[in-house]
Amino acid sequence: MLLIFSSNANRSEQVTRDVQRAVQNGIPIIPFRIEDVPPARTLDCYLDSSRWLDALTPPFEQHLRELASTIQILLDRAGANQKHAVIGPQTPTPQLPQPVPVSGIRTEALPSPGPGTDPSPAVLPQLPISPVSGAGAANLPVKRTRSTALILTISAVVFLLVGGLAGFGLIAAFVMSQTHKKEHLAAKSPRLSITHTPFSAFRSPPQDKQVPRSSPTDVASAMASGLAHEREGDYQAAVIDYSVAVRLDPKNSEAYSKRASCYKGLAQYGRALDDYNRAISLQPDNPNNYNDRGIVYWKEKDYDSAIADYNHALRLNGNAGRAYNNLGLAYYDKGDVEQSLDAYQKSMQADPKYADPYYNRGILHFYQKEYSAAISDYTAAVERDVRYANAYYNRALCYQTLGDSQRAIADYSIAIEINDNFLDAYNNRGLCYLSLKEIDQAIADYNEAIRRDANYLLAYYNRGLAFAQKGQLNDAINDYDTALQLNPSYGRAYYHRGLAYQREGQGDRANADFAQARRLGVTSNN
Repeated sequence: MLLIFSSNANRSEQVTRDVQRAVQNGIPIIPFRIEDVPPARTLDCYLDSSRWLDALTPPFEQHLRELASTIQILLDRAGANQKHAVIGPQTPTPQLPQPVPVSGIRTEALPSPGPGTDPSPAVLPQLPISPVSGAGAANLPVKRTRSTALILTISAVVFLLVGGLAGFGLIAAFVMSQTHKKEHLAAKSPRLSITHTPFSAFRSPPQDKQVPRSSPTDVASAMASGLAHEREGDYQAAVIDYSVAVRLDPKNSEAYSKRASCYKGLAQYGRALDDYNRAISLQPDNPNNYNDRGIVYWKEKDYDSAIADYNHALRLNGNAGRAYNNLGLAYYDKGDVEQSLDAYQKSMQADPKYADPYYNRGILHFYQKEYSAAISDYTAAVERDVRYANAYYNRALCYQTLGDSQRAIADYSIAIEINDNFLDAYNNRGLCYLSLKEIDQAIADYNEAIRRDANYLLAYYNRGLAFAQKGQLNDAINDYDTALQLNPSYGRAYYHRGLAYQREGQGDRANADFAQARRLGVTSNN
Protein backbone atom coordinates (compact mmCIF):
# COMPACT_ATOMS: atom_id res chain seq x y z
CA MET A 1 0.00 0.00 0.00
CA LEU A 2 1.25 3.46 -0.91
CA LEU A 3 0.13 6.18 1.50
CA ILE A 4 0.59 9.65 0.04
CA PHE A 5 0.84 11.42 3.37
CA SER A 6 -0.51 14.96 3.51
CA SER A 7 -2.48 17.04 5.98
CA ASN A 8 -5.68 15.85 4.30
CA ALA A 9 -4.70 12.19 4.64
CA ASN A 10 -3.61 12.81 8.22
CA ARG A 11 -7.06 13.94 9.33
CA SER A 12 -9.03 11.48 7.20
CA GLU A 13 -10.81 8.78 9.22
CA GLN A 14 -11.11 6.63 6.09
CA VAL A 15 -7.36 6.78 5.49
CA THR A 16 -6.80 5.67 9.09
CA ARG A 17 -9.17 2.74 8.64
CA ASP A 18 -7.54 1.70 5.36
CA VAL A 19 -4.08 1.82 6.94
CA GLN A 20 -5.38 -0.16 9.92
CA ARG A 21 -6.76 -2.87 7.66
CA ALA A 22 -3.52 -3.03 5.71
CA VAL A 23 -1.63 -3.61 8.97
CA GLN A 24 -4.17 -6.19 10.08
CA ASN A 25 -3.78 -8.11 6.81
CA GLY A 26 0.01 -7.95 6.69
CA ILE A 27 0.14 -5.58 3.71
CA PRO A 28 3.39 -3.58 3.45
CA ILE A 29 2.83 0.17 3.68
CA ILE A 30 5.01 2.82 2.04
CA PRO A 31 4.31 6.22 3.64
CA PHE A 32 5.29 8.94 1.15
CA ARG A 33 5.29 12.33 2.90
CA ILE A 34 4.51 15.37 0.73
CA GLU A 35 3.74 17.79 3.58
CA ASP A 36 5.83 18.43 6.67
CA VAL A 37 3.20 17.38 9.20
CA PRO A 38 3.53 14.72 11.90
CA PRO A 39 1.23 11.70 11.73
CA ALA A 40 -1.79 11.72 14.00
CA ARG A 41 -1.36 9.46 17.00
CA THR A 42 -3.61 6.71 15.62
CA LEU A 43 -1.77 6.68 12.29
CA ASP A 44 1.60 6.88 14.00
CA CYS A 45 0.91 3.62 15.83
CA TYR A 46 0.20 1.76 12.58
CA LEU A 47 3.08 3.35 10.68
CA ASP A 48 5.59 3.04 13.48
CA SER A 49 7.43 0.16 11.81
CA SER A 50 7.22 1.53 8.27
CA ARG A 51 10.07 3.19 6.47
CA TRP A 52 9.04 6.74 5.52
CA LEU A 53 9.92 8.31 2.19
CA ASP A 54 9.87 12.11 2.04
CA ALA A 55 9.29 14.47 -0.87
CA LEU A 56 9.69 17.69 1.07
CA THR A 57 12.72 19.16 -0.67
CA PRO A 58 13.62 19.55 -4.35
CA PRO A 59 14.49 17.97 -6.67
CA PHE A 60 11.25 15.99 -6.50
CA GLU A 61 12.31 13.70 -9.35
CA GLN A 62 14.87 12.12 -7.03
CA HIS A 63 12.17 11.30 -4.46
CA LEU A 64 9.94 9.83 -7.15
CA ARG A 65 12.75 7.61 -8.41
CA GLU A 66 13.31 6.29 -4.89
CA LEU A 67 9.58 5.67 -4.52
CA ALA A 68 9.40 3.87 -7.87
CA SER A 69 12.38 1.70 -6.94
CA THR A 70 10.84 0.75 -3.58
CA ILE A 71 7.51 -0.18 -5.17
CA GLN A 72 9.22 -2.23 -7.87
CA ILE A 73 11.14 -4.21 -5.27
CA LEU A 74 7.91 -5.04 -3.44
CA LEU A 75 6.14 -5.91 -6.68
CA ASP A 76 8.95 -8.25 -7.68
CA ARG A 77 8.86 -9.86 -4.27
CA ALA A 78 5.09 -10.31 -4.42
CA GLY A 79 5.31 -11.80 -7.90
CA ALA A 80 7.96 -14.28 -6.82
CA ASN A 81 5.77 -15.50 -3.98
CA GLN A 82 2.50 -15.68 -5.93
CA LYS A 83 0.91 -19.14 -5.96
CA HIS A 84 -1.80 -20.22 -8.38
CA ALA A 85 -3.84 -23.03 -6.90
CA VAL A 86 -6.62 -24.84 -8.68
CA ILE A 87 -9.99 -23.47 -7.67
CA GLY A 88 -13.27 -25.28 -7.59
CA PRO A 89 -16.75 -23.83 -7.31
CA GLN A 90 -17.47 -25.53 -4.00
CA THR A 91 -18.56 -23.96 -0.75
CA PRO A 92 -15.56 -22.98 1.35
CA THR A 93 -14.89 -24.53 4.73
CA PRO A 94 -16.20 -22.47 7.65
CA GLN A 95 -13.44 -20.50 9.32
CA LEU A 96 -12.96 -18.94 12.70
CA PRO A 97 -12.72 -15.17 13.14
CA GLN A 98 -9.31 -13.59 12.83
CA PRO A 99 -8.44 -10.79 15.29
CA VAL A 100 -7.15 -7.48 14.01
CA PRO A 101 -4.97 -4.75 15.57
CA VAL A 102 -6.22 -1.33 16.63
CA SER A 103 -4.57 2.04 17.02
CA GLY A 104 -2.13 2.72 19.84
CA ILE A 105 -4.76 4.58 21.82
CA ARG A 106 -7.37 1.85 22.49
CA THR A 107 -9.84 1.22 19.66
CA GLU A 108 -11.28 -1.48 17.18
CA ALA A 109 -11.89 -5.09 15.56
CA LEU A 110 -13.36 -7.64 12.65
CA PRO A 111 -15.66 -10.78 11.67
CA SER A 112 -16.12 -14.60 11.84
CA PRO A 113 -17.66 -17.36 9.64
CA GLY A 114 -20.71 -19.48 9.77
CA PRO A 115 -21.37 -22.94 8.38
CA GLY A 116 -20.89 -23.07 4.65
CA THR A 117 -19.51 -19.54 4.53
CA ASP A 118 -16.14 -17.93 4.60
CA PRO A 119 -16.54 -14.54 6.28
CA SER A 120 -13.68 -12.12 6.65
CA PRO A 121 -11.50 -12.60 9.69
CA ALA A 122 -12.42 -10.95 12.93
CA VAL A 123 -10.47 -7.86 13.78
CA LEU A 124 -7.38 -8.57 15.86
CA PRO A 125 -6.70 -7.27 19.35
CA GLN A 126 -5.92 -3.63 19.80
CA LEU A 127 -2.38 -2.47 19.11
CA PRO A 128 -0.10 -1.44 21.92
CA ILE A 129 -0.54 2.09 23.12
CA SER A 130 2.27 4.26 21.86
CA PRO A 131 4.47 6.00 24.40
CA VAL A 132 3.06 9.35 25.38
CA SER A 133 5.24 12.34 25.97
CA GLY A 134 4.87 14.44 29.06
CA ALA A 135 3.23 17.09 26.95
CA GLY A 136 0.35 15.01 25.70
CA ALA A 137 -0.33 13.63 22.25
CA ALA A 138 -2.44 16.14 20.37
CA ASN A 139 -2.14 16.39 16.60
CA LEU A 140 -0.71 19.32 14.72
CA PRO A 141 -2.98 21.72 12.88
CA VAL A 142 -3.39 21.06 9.17
CA LYS A 143 -0.99 22.81 6.84
CA ARG A 144 -1.17 22.96 3.07
CA THR A 145 2.25 23.01 1.47
CA ARG A 146 2.29 20.74 -1.59
CA SER A 147 0.70 21.38 -4.92
CA THR A 148 -1.81 19.13 -6.65
CA ALA A 149 0.70 18.64 -9.44
CA LEU A 150 3.01 16.66 -7.17
CA ILE A 151 0.19 14.34 -6.12
CA LEU A 152 -0.75 13.78 -9.76
CA THR A 153 2.85 13.04 -10.66
CA ILE A 154 3.18 10.49 -7.86
CA SER A 155 -0.12 8.90 -8.87
CA ALA A 156 1.12 8.58 -12.44
CA VAL A 157 4.26 6.77 -11.31
CA VAL A 158 2.26 4.36 -9.17
CA PHE A 159 -0.24 3.85 -11.99
CA LEU A 160 2.52 2.68 -14.30
CA LEU A 161 4.07 0.40 -11.70
CA VAL A 162 1.00 -1.14 -10.14
CA GLY A 163 -1.03 -1.45 -13.31
CA GLY A 164 -3.70 1.15 -12.93
CA LEU A 165 -4.80 0.70 -9.33
CA ALA A 166 -4.63 4.21 -7.99
CA GLY A 167 -6.41 6.22 -5.36
CA PHE A 168 -6.43 9.77 -4.15
CA GLY A 169 -4.20 9.65 -1.12
CA LEU A 170 -4.08 5.82 -0.76
CA ILE A 171 -3.09 3.24 -3.36
CA ALA A 172 -3.25 -0.36 -2.30
CA ALA A 173 -2.57 -2.98 -4.91
CA PHE A 174 0.80 -4.51 -5.21
CA VAL A 175 0.49 -6.90 -2.26
CA MET A 176 -3.20 -7.67 -2.16
CA SER A 177 -2.63 -10.71 -4.40
CA GLN A 178 -0.61 -12.41 -1.69
CA THR A 179 -2.39 -11.09 1.40
CA HIS A 180 -5.95 -12.14 0.62
CA LYS A 181 -5.32 -15.36 2.49
CA LYS A 182 -4.53 -13.60 5.72
CA GLU A 183 -7.46 -11.30 5.14
CA HIS A 184 -9.95 -14.13 5.10
CA LEU A 185 -8.40 -16.96 7.03
CA ALA A 186 -9.64 -17.99 10.43
CA ALA A 187 -8.43 -15.97 13.36
CA LYS A 188 -4.92 -17.28 13.63
CA SER A 189 -3.35 -14.09 14.91
CA PRO A 190 -5.39 -11.93 17.29
CA ARG A 191 -5.79 -8.24 16.90
CA LEU A 192 -2.98 -6.57 18.74
CA SER A 193 -4.45 -5.35 21.93
CA ILE A 194 -1.09 -4.65 23.36
CA THR A 195 -1.16 -1.40 25.14
CA HIS A 196 2.25 -0.52 23.92
CA THR A 197 1.96 2.67 25.79
CA PRO A 198 5.17 3.81 27.20
CA PHE A 199 3.89 6.72 29.26
CA SER A 200 5.99 9.67 30.10
CA ALA A 201 6.40 10.26 33.77
CA PHE A 202 4.02 13.18 33.72
CA ARG A 203 1.09 14.47 31.73
CA SER A 204 0.24 18.02 30.81
CA PRO A 205 -2.80 19.66 32.44
CA PRO A 206 -6.15 19.93 30.63
CA GLN A 207 -6.39 22.11 27.54
CA ASP A 208 -7.20 25.76 27.93
CA LYS A 209 -9.99 27.22 25.88
CA GLN A 210 -8.01 30.34 25.07
CA VAL A 211 -4.44 30.09 23.84
CA PRO A 212 -2.25 33.19 24.19
CA ARG A 213 -0.99 34.41 20.83
CA SER A 214 1.22 37.35 21.80
CA SER A 215 4.96 37.06 21.23
CA PRO A 216 6.60 36.23 24.59
CA THR A 217 9.40 38.50 25.76
CA ASP A 218 10.52 36.72 28.93
CA VAL A 219 11.11 33.11 29.97
CA ALA A 220 7.96 32.78 32.07
CA SER A 221 5.63 34.06 29.36
CA ALA A 222 7.43 31.98 26.70
CA MET A 223 6.98 28.82 28.77
CA ALA A 224 3.33 29.65 29.47
CA SER A 225 2.63 30.32 25.80
CA GLY A 226 4.44 27.13 24.78
CA LEU A 227 2.45 25.07 27.26
CA ALA A 228 -0.82 26.56 25.98
CA HIS A 229 0.08 25.74 22.37
CA GLU A 230 1.21 22.28 23.41
CA ARG A 231 -2.12 21.61 25.11
CA GLU A 232 -3.85 22.72 21.94
CA GLY A 233 -1.76 20.28 19.92
CA ASP A 234 0.02 23.03 18.01
CA TYR A 235 3.52 21.65 18.47
CA GLN A 236 5.08 23.89 15.84
CA ALA A 237 3.95 27.01 17.67
CA ALA A 238 5.01 25.49 20.98
CA VAL A 239 8.50 24.79 19.60
CA ILE A 240 8.82 28.46 18.65
CA ASP A 241 7.82 29.53 22.17
CA TYR A 242 10.16 27.10 23.90
CA SER A 243 12.95 28.19 21.56
CA VAL A 244 12.44 31.74 22.82
CA ALA A 245 12.76 30.44 26.38
CA VAL A 246 15.96 28.57 25.48
CA ARG A 247 17.41 31.68 23.81
CA LEU A 248 16.60 33.81 26.85
CA ASP A 249 17.82 31.16 29.32
CA PRO A 250 20.22 28.64 27.72
CA LYS A 251 20.45 26.70 31.00
CA ASN A 252 16.72 26.15 31.40
CA SER A 253 16.43 22.34 31.52
CA GLU A 254 12.64 22.38 31.47
CA ALA A 255 12.55 24.44 28.26
CA TYR A 256 14.74 21.87 26.48
CA SER A 257 12.66 19.03 27.86
CA LYS A 258 9.36 20.60 26.80
CA ARG A 259 10.70 21.42 23.33
CA ALA A 260 11.94 17.84 23.04
CA SER A 261 8.45 16.61 23.86
CA CYS A 262 7.04 18.72 21.04
CA TYR A 263 9.67 17.47 18.60
CA LYS A 264 8.65 13.96 19.63
CA GLY A 265 5.04 14.86 18.85
CA LEU A 266 6.21 16.09 15.44
CA ALA A 267 8.08 12.81 14.86
CA GLN A 268 11.32 14.78 14.64
CA TYR A 269 13.15 12.27 16.78
CA GLY A 270 16.69 13.46 16.08
CA ARG A 271 15.88 16.94 17.38
CA ALA A 272 13.99 15.46 20.31
CA LEU A 273 17.04 13.43 21.31
CA ASP A 274 19.29 16.48 21.04
CA ASP A 275 17.04 18.43 23.39
CA TYR A 276 16.61 15.56 25.86
CA ASN A 277 20.41 15.15 25.91
CA ARG A 278 20.79 18.85 26.68
CA ALA A 279 18.10 18.72 29.37
CA ILE A 280 19.78 15.71 30.99
CA SER A 281 23.19 17.41 30.92
CA LEU A 282 21.67 20.38 32.75
CA GLN A 283 19.61 18.27 35.19
CA PRO A 284 21.06 14.76 35.34
CA ASP A 285 18.93 13.70 38.34
CA ASN A 286 15.51 14.20 36.67
CA PRO A 287 14.01 10.73 35.98
CA ASN A 288 11.30 12.16 33.71
CA ASN A 289 13.83 13.15 31.07
CA TYR A 290 15.30 9.64 30.96
CA ASN A 291 11.83 8.11 30.73
CA ASP A 292 10.79 10.41 27.90
CA ARG A 293 14.09 10.01 26.06
CA GLY A 294 13.56 6.27 26.37
CA ILE A 295 10.26 6.67 24.56
CA VAL A 296 12.04 8.41 21.67
CA TYR A 297 14.57 5.60 21.46
CA TRP A 298 11.65 3.14 21.51
CA LYS A 299 9.99 4.99 18.64
CA GLU A 300 13.28 4.80 16.75
CA LYS A 301 13.43 1.04 17.50
CA ASP A 302 16.64 1.49 19.45
CA TYR A 303 15.37 -0.84 22.15
CA ASP A 304 18.66 -1.24 24.01
CA SER A 305 18.98 2.52 24.50
CA ALA A 306 15.32 2.74 25.53
CA ILE A 307 15.82 -0.04 28.09
CA ALA A 308 18.90 1.71 29.47
CA ASP A 309 16.98 4.97 29.90
CA TYR A 310 13.99 3.33 31.58
CA ASN A 311 16.34 1.58 34.01
CA HIS A 312 18.10 4.88 34.70
CA ALA A 313 14.74 6.50 35.45
CA LEU A 314 14.01 3.67 37.89
CA ARG A 315 17.37 4.16 39.62
CA LEU A 316 16.42 7.81 40.08
CA ASN A 317 13.12 6.77 41.69
CA GLY A 318 10.98 7.81 38.76
CA ASN A 319 7.37 6.68 38.28
CA ALA A 320 7.99 2.95 38.62
CA GLY A 321 4.62 1.84 37.27
CA ARG A 322 5.08 3.74 34.00
CA ALA A 323 8.79 3.00 33.67
CA TYR A 324 8.36 -0.75 34.15
CA ASN A 325 5.42 -0.78 31.71
CA ASN A 326 7.56 1.01 29.14
CA LEU A 327 10.39 -1.39 29.89
CA GLY A 328 8.03 -4.29 29.22
CA LEU A 329 7.08 -2.82 25.85
CA ALA A 330 10.71 -2.38 24.86
CA TYR A 331 11.59 -5.96 25.83
CA TYR A 332 8.49 -7.23 24.01
CA ASP A 333 9.46 -5.45 20.79
CA LYS A 334 13.02 -6.69 21.21
CA GLY A 335 11.66 -10.24 21.33
CA ASP A 336 12.54 -10.95 24.97
CA VAL A 337 9.22 -12.29 26.26
CA GLU A 338 10.56 -13.40 29.64
CA GLN A 339 11.98 -9.96 30.46
CA SER A 340 8.82 -8.31 29.16
CA LEU A 341 6.63 -10.40 31.46
CA ASP A 342 8.89 -9.62 34.41
CA ALA A 343 8.69 -5.88 33.70
CA TYR A 344 4.89 -5.95 33.45
CA GLN A 345 4.73 -7.82 36.75
CA LYS A 346 6.90 -5.17 38.42
CA SER A 347 4.73 -2.42 36.93
CA MET A 348 1.68 -4.07 38.50
CA GLN A 349 3.42 -4.32 41.85
CA ALA A 350 4.55 -0.68 41.72
CA ASP A 351 1.08 0.60 40.84
CA PRO A 352 -1.66 -1.97 41.54
CA LYS A 353 -4.33 0.31 40.06
CA TYR A 354 -2.57 0.77 36.71
CA ALA A 355 -4.52 -0.97 33.91
CA ASP A 356 -2.07 -0.86 31.00
CA PRO A 357 0.46 -3.51 32.09
CA TYR A 358 -2.43 -5.99 32.38
CA TYR A 359 -3.66 -4.98 28.95
CA ASN A 360 -0.19 -5.29 27.44
CA ARG A 361 0.47 -8.62 29.08
CA GLY A 362 -2.91 -9.81 27.83
CA ILE A 363 -1.82 -9.12 24.28
CA LEU A 364 1.37 -11.06 24.84
CA HIS A 365 -0.65 -14.03 26.12
CA PHE A 366 -3.05 -13.70 23.22
CA TYR A 367 -0.32 -14.09 20.64
CA GLN A 368 1.05 -17.05 22.51
CA LYS A 369 -2.45 -18.57 22.24
CA GLU A 370 -2.77 -18.55 26.01
CA TYR A 371 -6.34 -17.32 25.80
CA SER A 372 -7.39 -18.04 29.38
CA ALA A 373 -4.42 -16.06 30.70
CA ALA A 374 -5.19 -13.24 28.25
CA ILE A 375 -8.82 -13.17 29.41
CA SER A 376 -7.68 -12.91 33.04
CA ASP A 377 -5.43 -9.96 32.19
CA TYR A 378 -8.09 -8.13 30.18
CA THR A 379 -10.50 -8.68 33.06
CA ALA A 380 -7.97 -7.13 35.43
CA ALA A 381 -7.58 -4.19 33.03
CA VAL A 382 -11.32 -3.43 32.89
CA GLU A 383 -11.59 -3.79 36.66
CA ARG A 384 -9.06 -0.96 36.92
CA ASP A 385 -10.53 1.07 34.06
CA VAL A 386 -14.19 0.33 33.41
CA ARG A 387 -14.11 2.51 30.26
CA TYR A 388 -11.26 0.56 28.64
CA ALA A 389 -13.05 -0.23 25.35
CA ASN A 390 -10.06 -1.92 23.76
CA ALA A 391 -9.67 -4.29 26.69
CA TYR A 392 -13.31 -5.39 26.31
CA TYR A 393 -12.75 -5.73 22.59
CA ASN A 394 -9.63 -7.86 23.01
CA ARG A 395 -11.28 -10.03 25.63
CA ALA A 396 -14.14 -10.54 23.19
CA LEU A 397 -11.61 -11.70 20.58
CA CYS A 398 -10.34 -14.29 23.02
CA TYR A 399 -13.86 -15.58 23.64
CA GLN A 400 -14.57 -15.52 19.91
CA THR A 401 -11.39 -17.47 19.18
CA LEU A 402 -12.42 -20.03 21.79
CA GLY A 403 -15.85 -20.36 20.16
CA ASP A 404 -17.75 -18.72 23.05
CA SER A 405 -19.85 -16.40 20.88
CA GLN A 406 -22.25 -15.39 23.65
CA ARG A 407 -19.53 -13.97 25.89
CA ALA A 408 -17.82 -12.39 22.90
CA ILE A 409 -21.09 -10.65 21.98
CA ALA A 410 -21.44 -9.35 25.54
CA ASP A 411 -17.95 -7.82 25.50
CA TYR A 412 -18.30 -6.38 22.00
CA SER A 413 -21.54 -4.80 23.16
CA ILE A 414 -19.79 -3.11 26.10
CA ALA A 415 -17.02 -1.86 23.81
CA ILE A 416 -19.67 -0.41 21.49
CA GLU A 417 -21.48 1.20 24.42
CA ILE A 418 -18.25 2.94 25.38
CA ASN A 419 -17.35 3.82 21.78
CA ASP A 420 -20.41 3.75 19.55
CA ASN A 421 -18.24 4.26 16.46
CA PHE A 422 -16.22 1.09 17.05
CA LEU A 423 -16.71 -0.32 13.55
CA ASP A 424 -14.64 -3.44 14.05
CA ALA A 425 -16.64 -4.32 17.13
CA TYR A 426 -19.86 -4.16 15.08
CA ASN A 427 -18.22 -6.29 12.42
CA ASN A 428 -16.92 -8.91 14.85
CA ARG A 429 -20.17 -9.02 16.78
CA GLY A 430 -21.93 -9.62 13.50
CA LEU A 431 -19.64 -12.60 12.91
CA CYS A 432 -20.57 -13.99 16.30
CA TYR A 433 -24.27 -13.64 15.52
CA LEU A 434 -23.62 -15.34 12.19
CA SER A 435 -21.95 -18.27 13.93
CA LEU A 436 -25.06 -18.59 16.14
CA LYS A 437 -27.32 -18.58 13.05
CA GLU A 438 -28.81 -15.27 14.20
CA ILE A 439 -28.50 -13.93 10.68
CA ASP A 440 -30.83 -10.94 11.05
CA GLN A 441 -28.87 -9.74 14.08
CA ALA A 442 -25.64 -10.11 12.11
CA ILE A 443 -27.10 -8.12 9.22
CA ALA A 444 -28.23 -5.43 11.65
CA ASP A 445 -24.65 -5.04 12.90
CA TYR A 446 -23.27 -4.86 9.36
CA ASN A 447 -25.95 -2.30 8.49
CA GLU A 448 -24.89 -0.16 11.43
CA ALA A 449 -21.22 -0.36 10.49
CA ILE A 450 -22.08 0.67 6.91
CA ARG A 451 -24.30 3.50 8.15
CA ARG A 452 -21.35 4.87 10.08
CA ASP A 453 -18.85 4.31 7.28
CA ALA A 454 -20.18 3.79 3.77
CA ASN A 455 -16.73 2.60 2.66
CA TYR A 456 -16.30 -0.13 5.27
CA LEU A 457 -15.52 -2.98 2.90
CA LEU A 458 -15.66 -5.86 5.38
CA ALA A 459 -19.21 -5.04 6.40
CA TYR A 460 -20.37 -5.31 2.77
CA TYR A 461 -18.51 -8.57 2.28
CA ASN A 462 -19.78 -10.15 5.48
CA ARG A 463 -23.31 -8.90 4.93
CA GLY A 464 -23.14 -10.52 1.51
CA LEU A 465 -22.27 -13.81 3.20
CA ALA A 466 -25.22 -13.38 5.56
CA PHE A 467 -27.61 -12.64 2.68
CA ALA A 468 -26.31 -15.71 0.87
CA GLN A 469 -27.07 -17.84 3.91
CA LYS A 470 -30.63 -16.47 3.87
CA GLY A 471 -30.93 -17.29 0.17
CA GLN A 472 -31.17 -13.59 -0.78
CA LEU A 473 -28.71 -14.03 -3.62
CA ASN A 474 -29.41 -10.72 -5.39
CA ASP A 475 -28.72 -8.82 -2.16
CA ALA A 476 -25.57 -10.87 -1.64
CA ILE A 477 -24.34 -10.16 -5.17
CA ASN A 478 -25.02 -6.44 -4.71
CA ASP A 479 -22.88 -6.42 -1.55
CA TYR A 480 -20.06 -8.32 -3.25
CA ASP A 481 -20.27 -5.80 -6.10
CA THR A 482 -19.83 -2.94 -3.62
CA ALA A 483 -16.94 -4.70 -1.89
CA LEU A 484 -15.21 -5.09 -5.25
CA GLN A 485 -15.81 -1.44 -6.11
CA LEU A 486 -14.03 -0.56 -2.87
CA ASN A 487 -11.24 -3.06 -3.51
CA PRO A 488 -11.01 -4.53 -7.03
CA SER A 489 -8.37 -7.01 -5.80
CA TYR A 490 -10.57 -8.58 -3.14
CA GLY A 491 -10.30 -12.20 -4.24
CA ARG A 492 -12.73 -13.57 -1.67
CA ALA A 493 -15.49 -11.31 -2.94
CA TYR A 494 -14.99 -12.67 -6.48
CA TYR A 495 -15.07 -16.21 -5.16
CA HIS A 496 -18.27 -15.82 -3.14
CA ARG A 497 -19.96 -13.81 -5.87
CA GLY A 498 -19.11 -16.73 -8.14
CA LEU A 499 -20.82 -19.10 -5.70
CA ALA A 500 -23.91 -16.87 -5.70
CA TYR A 501 -23.99 -16.76 -9.51
CA GLN A 502 -23.58 -20.53 -9.58
CA ARG A 503 -26.57 -20.98 -7.28
CA GLU A 504 -28.56 -18.72 -9.59
CA GLY A 505 -27.62 -20.85 -12.58
CA GLN A 506 -25.46 -18.14 -14.18
CA GLY A 507 -22.58 -20.46 -15.03
CA ASP A 508 -20.64 -18.09 -17.28
CA ARG A 509 -20.55 -15.33 -14.71
CA ALA A 510 -19.70 -17.82 -11.99
CA ASN A 511 -16.77 -19.23 -13.97
CA ALA A 512 -15.51 -15.72 -14.77
CA ASP A 513 -15.51 -14.86 -11.06
CA PHE A 514 -13.83 -18.13 -10.11
CA ALA A 515 -11.14 -17.47 -12.72
CA GLN A 516 -10.53 -13.96 -11.34
CA ALA A 517 -10.40 -15.30 -7.80
CA ARG A 518 -7.83 -17.87 -8.93
CA ARG A 519 -5.71 -15.13 -10.52
CA LEU A 520 -5.76 -13.38 -7.15
CA GLY A 521 -4.68 -16.57 -5.39
CA VAL A 522 -8.02 -17.52 -3.81
CA THR A 523 -9.11 -21.12 -3.94
CA SER A 524 -11.75 -23.27 -2.29
CA ASN A 525 -9.10 -24.39 0.16
CA ASN A 526 -8.02 -21.04 1.55
